[in-house]
Amino acid sequence: MKILFAGDEHPYSAYALNEVIRLATNTWADVTLLAVAAADTGAKPGEDHTLGRALHGYRETFLDRAGGEGSPYAPGAPRFEWITVSGGQWEELLVTRGAKKDVTVRLRYGNEAQEILSAARDEDSDLIVLGCTRGAQCIWQGSAPVPQKVVNDAGCSVLLVKEEQPISRILACLDQSYISQDSLEMINQMATIHEARLELIGLSQGGDMKKDVYRRLIEIGDYYEDRQIKVATRLTEIAEFEDFIGKELQQDLLALFMGKKSLLNRFFPRDWAGRFVSKCQTSVLVMR
Repeated sequence: MKILFAGDEHPYSAYALNEVIRLATNTWADVTLLAVAAADTGAKPGEDHTLGRALHGYRETFLDRAGGEGSPYAPGAPRFEWITVSGGQWEELLVTRGAKKDVTVRLRYGNEAQEILSAARDEDSDLIVLGCTRGAQCIWQGSAPVPQKVVNDAGCSVLLVKEEQPISRILACLDQSYISQDSLEMINQMATIHEARLELIGLSQGGDMKKDVYRRLIEIGDYYEDRQIKVATRLTEIAEFEDFIGKELQQDLLALFMGKKSLLNRFFPRDWAGRFVSKCQTSVLVMR
């Protein structure tokens, strides 16, 4: 599993990092910590650069909590490696990497959302994790609506972590029969990490649900019960889904299975995912 953490210097990013650490220690994922600056000021990231200092702190926090003795992230012995430098040249540098897994730290320049999406494509990420302000705004301070654009346009799954919002229940909404094994396992990981109850929500239209989708809903419930996860199942009308998001969710994680055959894609406008993320008062996991 490859996790891309995208953050800035604000508290909601530090809170989202907690989710990355929990997932990494459960899955031994490859982890990249990324920040994006609007322009290159010429300052070295480790010196007079707010985002550079934030990234350094995030790495230290990650290694302090996930890089203990026996961990694949524990720093290995320093060794010399050949590294490419400007002008097509190579330089032999002393490098310290994780014993088995490395935590990569990167600073990019440009538009925040575009650079996050580019980094996810370049690294073939399985999951993007980013934080945002809590409540109905769901923004990055001082920036355009970065979370909404990433959720709308990412080619991989996205976990959007609301600032200081605990998770006691996972509401997983299903409106199609195909759900990947990776998506099922992601829900399993989140339920285990947070010791959360799982509620499967079948989305119906006009009171009806396709037989194959309903059958899949029951199969998924059995799948999680076999893994000792408490599961409840119910149906809700897709026309009422937006109101459901605004009123029902409290200390929850909303999980959405995205796919070409999703009713949500046909029922709502193109950028519905970003709009729902803004309306939702809790963290959101969009699975692709």
